[in-house]
Amino acid sequence: MSRQNVTSNYLKIEKEAPEEIQHRKAQFLIYKSLNKADSVVSMRKNNTWLKVKFCKLKIKIGKKLKSQRKSILLTFCVAKIGVYKQFICQLKYLKSLLGKETMVSLPPVFISS
Repeated sequence: MSRQNVTSNYLKIEKEAPEEIQHRKAQFLIYKSLNKADSVVSMRKNNTWLKVKFCKLKIKIGKKLKSQRKSILLTFCVAKIGVYKQFICQLKYLKSLLGKETMVSLPPVFISS
């Protein structure tokens, strides 16, 4: 019996005219397309900002890599010069130990190409 006394929460909707249904659908489609256009514009703004940020980051990384490469090349040049000087000093020391006469009889160390 209690079920019969409870009224449903749903109301009956009157039949709408076909023009009103079409008008409501058109309004919904307009609303949907405007929302889509707004989201595309906002995404473009975000993408532009993101592209600029990414480009600046690439430039920053490029500058750091360039400076590191220069420092590494400089280190190798300095090391090369140091090794060369050390080699020359050892040759001079060897020359002084052996004397000039014995050096002449030795075969050349380097073969020129």
